[in-house]
Amino acid sequence: MQKIEFYVPAGIDGAREKFGFFVGLAAAAGYSVLVFAARLGMAYRALFEVAGNEKILRQDAVMNDFSWVANGSLRGFAVFAICMAIMMIYHYVYHYQGSKSIYLMRRLPSRWEMWRRCLTLPLTFVVLAAAAVIVLLLLYYGVYILVTPDGCLSPGQWQKFWNS
Repeated sequence: MQKIEFYVPAGIDGAREKFGFFVGLAAAAGYSVLVFAARLGMAYRALFEVAGNEKILRQDAVMNDFSWVANGSLRGFAVFAICMAIMMIYHYVYHYQGSKSIYLMRRLPSRWEMWRRCLTLPLTFVVLAAAAVIVLLLLYYGVYILVTPDGCLSPGQWQKFWNS
């Protein structure tokens, strides 16, 4: 397995950049969980009325659609993907700064060396973010189904989510 420096422009600390990527991915996931939990809590509380110290399920209670509950929870991943696009541009422009390592890149036998160093890490983390989005969506849907009381769930939630 290659060292991380093999995938970043010469002169950039690859370990530090990888750490930053993981922090960004963790921040996007944390934001996602918080937004989903807050919206799910709001939708769940709206199903009940409070009578004294008791919560009673309303007769006409219908849980908000999954698309409403999950709305906005994945925005952090979109921001992360935009940051990765900016990182690709930064990696490219970096070769033209300071010692002008672009001249070294042009002399190397592999014409794809510069592109590998500019794109590999950011694209890898975009793929990891996409995988995290899929896992979180499945997890959120499972939690949504488990939390929703019987009789309060309108049919076709998964289809409504993809159609919205």
